[in-house]
Amino acid sequence: MKNMLTIAAGFPSIKSSFTHIDWEKIGVAFMEHFFQLVLITIIFWIINRIGKHIIRNSFQHHDPIEKQSARSQTVYAVVKNIFKYSVLFFYVYTILSNLGVPVGTLLAGAGILSVAIGLGTQGIVSDVINGLTILIEGQLRVGDSVTIQSIDGTVVSIGLRTIELQALDGTLHYLPNRSISTISNHSRGSQTISIFLRISDPFEIDRAKDLLRDQLASIKQDTDKIKATPIVLAPVVEKTYGYLGVQISAKVKAGYQTPMKTMILDRCLRTLAQEQIKIQN
Repeated sequence: MKNMLTIAAGFPSIKSSFTHIDWEKIGVAFMEHFFQLVLITIIFWIINRIGKHIIRNSFQHHDPIEKQSARSQTVYAVVKNIFKYSVLFFYVYTILSNLGVPVGTLLAGAGILSVAIGLGTQGIVSDVINGLTILIEGQLRVGDSVTIQSIDGTVVSIGLRTIELQALDGTLHYLPNRSISTISNHSRGSQTISIFLRISDPFEIDRAKDLLRDQLASIKQDTDKIKATPIVLAPVVEKTYGYLGVQISAKVKAGYQTPMKTMILDRCLRTLAQEQIKIQN
């Protein structure tokens, strides 16, 4: 409400600035400087075309922009828009100055309105600045498995205002960039998965450990997603309830934690079942 009152207060100042402009003089100046205005238009059109060509070539090294990553496409669009609006601003300023329009007076009269609009768009500006920081620093990529604002999921889209995050249950979350303070990216470097198996008979724990070590010794050869031979430790006390059992840990390629954990667990369960070693949930 306060911002709306400030905007309303700015309109009389802008109206006053327009009433003091000699429009007849501007019309005469337009006719006198017609060819000069055409020349200015051509010059700025050439600047715009050359600038866009340079920007596109800067981003398009080997692959077309359309085939590059989402991050590259977003940064390219931002840079191109900044250039376009900068050229447009200077073009309008140059045209108005040549026509004798007191641009400085208009800008001063619109000062209050600009401040009011600025107050109302602080959140948007914060979103854009944070979004550019995330893109430039490469903190996220589309497809990364992350935790943001205590939400676990996969990055679907990275925009200048929001990040789209799809949770494990399929829910799509739209997170404003200004609200993001901590990003936990689980798709960078090797990740460690851990599996605890509670053995029903404590006297069978050592035998279960030896069996699982033998079974998992060659699992790394079956897939390149497992970076090292899994480590089997026993007896291990489970932290939450104090159960005795076997602990398996393995380093896997980022983004493949769930399928590799399922693969290792399936092999462990099959091995223990064949040897009639029971586990408890």
